[in-house]
Amino acid sequence: MINYEVIEYKEILHELFAGMLADIDRLLKKYNIPESSTEPLVIFQKKINIIWLDILSRKYSTMEDMMQLKGIYLFAKEYIEELNSSPIEVIFDEENRNK
Repeated sequence: MINYEVIEYKEILHELFAGMLADIDRLLKKYNIPESSTEPLVIFQKKINIIWLDILSRKYSTMEDMMQLKGIYLFAKEYIEELNSSPIEVIFDEENRNK
């Protein structure tokens, strides 16, 4: 059986990662980056989404797992904050964006 404190962490982290996904969606819209592209931000979004989907599963079931997720969240949050505070350069050209 999972420790109650772990369950609390799971719920909190699930909400935090959901908020992060919303922040990433706003950045994608801001820079007009299609979710079907291979932009690093889209790849990052997919990785964060996988974590978000797995948080409530048995994959993360110990306090050590929660601390690992917390570290990932803090790193990713700082990355998103940096992207929000400065313009990013879109890798592919305008021609490929419209495909």
